[in-house]
Amino acid sequence: MRYLSENKREDMRMKKRTAARSMAALMGAAMVLTACGGGNTTAPTTGASSGGETQTASESAESGKITKTDIVVGQASDIVTLDPAGQQDTTSGVLMKHAYSTLLDVDNEGKVVPDLAESYEMKSDTEYVFKLREDACFWDGTPVTAQDVKFSLDRAKGMPKTKSNTSKIEEVTVNGDHEVTIKLTEPYAAFKTIVTQHNLSILSEKAVTEAGDSYGDVDNLLGSGPFKVTEWVPNDHYTLVRNDNYWGEMPIATSITCRVIPEGSARTIALEAGEIDVVWSVDPTDCANVESNPDVKLLSQPSTGIDYVGMNTQKEKFSDKRVRQAINYALDKQTFVDTIIEGRGLVANSYINAAIPGWTDEVEAYPYDPEKAKELLAEAGYPDGFECSIFVNGDLRTRSAQILQAQLADVGIKVDISTYEWGALLDTLNAGEHEMFLLGWSNTSFDPDGSTYQLFYSGNHGATGNRAFFSNDKVDELILSAQRESEESKRMELYKELQFVLHDESPWCPLYYKENNVGVRADLKGFTLHAGAQHYLGNCHYEE
Repeated sequence: MRYLSENKREDMRMKKRTAARSMAALMGAAMVLTACGGGNTTAPTTGASSGGETQTASESAESGKITKTDIVVGQASDIVTLDPAGQQDTTSGVLMKHAYSTLLDVDNEGKVVPDLAESYEMKSDTEYVFKLREDACFWDGTPVTAQDVKFSLDRAKGMPKTKSNTSKIEEVTVNGDHEVTIKLTEPYAAFKTIVTQHNLSILSEKAVTEAGDSYGDVDNLLGSGPFKVTEWVPNDHYTLVRNDNYWGEMPIATSITCRVIPEGSARTIALEAGEIDVVWSVDPTDCANVESNPDVKLLSQPSTGIDYVGMNTQKEKFSDKRVRQAINYALDKQTFVDTIIEGRGLVANSYINAAIPGWTDEVEAYPYDPEKAKELLAEAGYPDGFECSIFVNGDLRTRSAQILQAQLADVGIKVDISTYEWGALLDTLNAGEHEMFLLGWSNTSFDPDGSTYQLFYSGNHGATGNRAFFSNDKVDELILSAQRESEESKRMELYKELQFVLHDESPWCPLYYKENNVGVRADLKGFTLHAGAQHYLGNCHYEE
């Protein structure tokens, strides 16, 4: 077991603060995008870029003959759908990144860059004009048009998991084959990052209309990304093959097979045995083994996400914020850091990750204080505690739930643990059947709106993202005010105030900010870490 010294923790805190300032500067610099050119001569927005730990294709191109381009990846859970608008989870996002395209993208360093749109212009604070690449096409070679953009965004407005991302879109207007205007209902400072989200991928109107309710079946898909979906065996694997009609830089990998391997140790064993080439997420308990094995390599970086305990605030026990605060006092967050993630991360002090602009270190994590927890429970009418349940998925979160179970028992709360498969867990949480749950949230937009609006706005209960079913007028006011504020410094102050309010209301118990740990074969070429853990696999290969 590996523990961080206090000096090491402080060093990581400083790095987090530096990262937050850097990300803010990058996002400001990304306001205006220039044309990315035509043909297959430009660097792919989803491919390798500078920064981070990497095994780059450009470096390896000079070093030998390419020998293997069929890549196998191990993931902890399965995708939930093949329809971009039907998902908002990071696991499904891996497939969407490779099979579909969005108007704009976020590169490996967290900068907003062109994708289907080669440029955009803000005509006003509520009107955006996007100019599309004229060479972009779907897998079958048909062009991606402005009408497809309008169709995709209009369709997304009516789907639960894209509700928050499209809530500010009033009208989408086609200005010709390659230009589209998006009019918003009100100013939305984060909008340029919203159109980078995978559930707003652009679909073929013709393909979706012809498929009807069957769109999302393997035989009824049409994307414009660098890979095509050829197979999906639920809870086992899916397969992508290179799209020879891709309009960007052609991938080196010819196929990507993602295997579902729920147990972390099994994923690591498969990597070490050469059965798979990449482990998307190495369990912290296996990181030391990977680091000590010369046949494999561990690539690590601070994440943009947060792991937390959520509480359903519409359930009677958890409708009282004193109970929710008691949960926060009753849990020793450092124990989770030391035992669950093996010291590879930090206690979460707030609801926004420290790498995201707007995070503040002025909010202090609830200290471990069982006596204070008992006092609050008694004030709330539960002097002897109560019984409740927690819903989880996977081995890592099951172990977290066991620690939670033991610590809450010390203050009189008896917790029953129910373990689900990933898709079933999301369905259950979206339906509001839970009392407590363990989950993580990754902010891939690098904007604080991506850590707050979906998760805590009262209009986004359930599948849209607010699985605490939390409603609070002050929280709503701060979220909407921050969205409308164009001056960055004032906007960040609003997010700072929001974090204090959330800390007091406690719809969650934030646990930790972990590292992203990816395992690769030592001789694999072309893999690069993405700052938001949206890693691109298209350039992965082996050489003689």
